[in-house]
Amino acid sequence: MRLLSPLLLALAGSALAAPQGGCEGVDAEASVRAVNALRGQARQCGERTLPAAASLRWQATLAGSAQRYAQELARRDRLDHVGEAGASLRMRMREAGYLMRAAGENLAGGPETLDEALAQWLASPTHCENLMGAEFEEFGLACATGPGQLQRYWVLQLGAPVRSSPGR
Repeated sequence: MRLLSPLLLALAGSALAAPQGGCEGVDAEASVRAVNALRGQARQCGERTLPAAASLRWQATLAGSAQRYAQELARRDRLDHVGEAGASLRMRMREAGYLMRAAGENLAGGPETLDEALAQWLASPTHCENLMGAEFEEFGLACATGPGQLQRYWVLQLGAPVRSSPGR
């Protein structure tokens, strides 16, 4: 029997308390609770210690963009931050109608639940830093299933919207 690491125990205490569906039909409220519970504590991301970060808001445009990209990844059966038409994250977010001053993306292939995807991201220094990024204010999350080797494809898009100048 494999024992849970302190990280997974903390994750279990915060995120698993909320009802979690499987891959399809990501629950926005449960996702906000889980992501913000993680951001609410300082984290060791590789060799960097990051302080607790402010809570994020669910953003429907980012969630829609994440869902379209998760479906593309499932269809292609691969994880790649560049879409099949050569579209980068920023291009995909702009095409969705999201104007950002900061953008980030985490991808995961295989996890059955949000908790497993979050644990996978926290175990990766780069993905952990994205999750804890103080520059981000909003996020969208999606998952799609496919018949390929990875079966489930998770996409977390993080952003900070462009602010309009006063008087415009």
